[in-house]
Amino acid sequence: MRIILAKAAGFCMGVRRAMQTVVGEARSGPKPVRTLGPLIHNPQVIEMLRNKGVETLPRNPPDAGAGTVVIRAHGVTPDEKDHLCAGGYNVIDATCPHVIRIQKLIARFIAEDFSIVIVGDHGHAEVEGLLGYARGRGRVVESEADVAALPDVEKVCVVSQTTQSPEHFERLLGLIQKRWPECTVHRTICGSTDHRQKETVEIARQVDAMIVVGGRNSANTIRLAELAAETGTPTYHVETSDDLDVESLKRLKTVGLTAGASTPNWMIVEVAERLNEAARSTRPLPYRALAGFIRFLLGTHLYLAIGAFGAGLGCMVMDPLTETGGFPFVALLAASLYILSMYLLNIPSDQEAEKYRDPLRWRFHQKWGRSLFRVGILVMTAALALGVFQGLMAFGVLALAAAAGVVYRTYRMPDRLLPEVRQRRLVEIPGSKDLFMGLAWATVLTLLPLLSRRPDVLKDLPGNWEIWLPVGVSFLYVFTLVFIRSVVFDLREIQADQIVGRETIPVLLGKERTRILLAVLTGLLLAAMLLAMREGKLASAGYLMLLPVFYTWGYLYLYHRRAILHGIPFEIVVDGKFILIGVLALMWFWLK
Repeated sequence: MRIILAKAAGFCMGVRRAMQTVVGEARSGPKPVRTLGPLIHNPQVIEMLRNKGVETLPRNPPDAGAGTVVIRAHGVTPDEKDHLCAGGYNVIDATCPHVIRIQKLIARFIAEDFSIVIVGDHGHAEVEGLLGYARGRGRVVESEADVAALPDVEKVCVVSQTTQSPEHFERLLGLIQKRWPECTVHRTICGSTDHRQKETVEIARQVDAMIVVGGRNSANTIRLAELAAETGTPTYHVETSDDLDVESLKRLKTVGLTAGASTPNWMIVEVAERLNEAARSTRPLPYRALAGFIRFLLGTHLYLAIGAFGAGLGCMVMDPLTETGGFPFVALLAASLYILSMYLLNIPSDQEAEKYRDPLRWRFHQKWGRSLFRVGILVMTAALALGVFQGLMAFGVLALAAAAGVVYRTYRMPDRLLPEVRQRRLVEIPGSKDLFMGLAWATVLTLLPLLSRRPDVLKDLPGNWEIWLPVGVSFLYVFTLVFIRSVVFDLREIQADQIVGRETIPVLLGKERTRILLAVLTGLLLAAMLLAMREGKLASAGYLMLLPVFYTWGYLYLYHRRAILHGIPFEIVVDGKFILIGVLALMWFWLK
């Protein structure tokens, strides 16, 4: 089965902004934190917010109260907002900027003695809010009968609900203009809505079936399903992956997948993975066995551990000492086991975020997490035992690295030291995870092999730049590639991190700036490698190790073009650069 995923699927800008606002207030705003009416039309997201302590106020809240009230993306009437402010609430307005624009338009034309006609859905929250700005001189038209029932007035201004279909708007506008040829028209349909609807129709015409993910009471999601069905393609509107009719879908060749503006990314990913699972069930046994084995490697982080060993091999072939100092296989094995244990031991603490970041891996860890944690303890013990055989210094590096991991996860900075800092735990500092991962990988993969060299090599270590410079370049090589890898995963899961309140580098910088940062880092690494090669600080195999840098540029480009987005292919491609390093290093050893 081939799945065609709509590029515009999922949260729109207004919903994303409202979610960020609510999560931010839940973390640091005056308590309790509530939203005036459901924040968005998605019951799963509302339940998630409720678990974070965010409750929903009725549209007629008490006259007085405390805490924070967030106005949802749909907006409210000015009277409702004034009522909240007068009642002593801390009011945060998260109304979508596109809706605010319409509110201002209506207020301006009402001041000029116009009557307002809103093309939209009766009773929709956004429309109800817009009517409040019309001060009793607004009418909603949803059908031809509504247009015919409009009263005779002199001056008319026509606007639209942001999520209306352009075709529907133009059809009703034509009828309105027949009665008021001189009416003022403002086409206020959100551009993302228009694009999302056009893309849905385009995909529906190419596929055997169309899946639309979103709340059953979401007007824009319902409209997407209607547009897809109008093409004649069988269309299924589902709220979650549990609603999928798997038996009728699993043998189809192509399936289109889109989602409403209030549907979070993790629900789209979960539906896509459920479809992939269904499709795999129809494939021959060898294919299913291979797919299961790959999922096992990814879920247990063994794929990443193999990649870590490969990265270590790459460092070895770049180091001129390798030809004279022997091959430190045991040291690389100890380093790889340490890296594997680091990921396994962090499984329990990552569960809340993982549920929204990677639903497939979360389900796997829900089933096997405790067992994998125990395995992580054994793996760490094995790594430390191997470190003992490498000498006191090698063991010390591993022990310090293990202790650093514990401190990073558990240490809480005293209030008296940094009274203005919100993030008290080291793990909560924005971007610290990416830095820690890069430093941990680079430290053990470069220092452990160095410290396991022959005694005649080790005695020359202090102050010998001919030894330390290649190690430094290898350190930079591994650190940069691992840092980029970690940030790319954060970039993919930026929406989930925003929802759970994690302040990652992409959350702070935004998608576009993060992409630029990663491209620049890749370019700087390439330049540093070329400079080191020109100065003769690396073995000639260093030129071969440039290929994974270009590979990194390649998958960053593919991700930017949305060619790889989620699930197994994403992880295989992104972490595949470490496997590539190992393969190239083995080829070099074999040729030598």
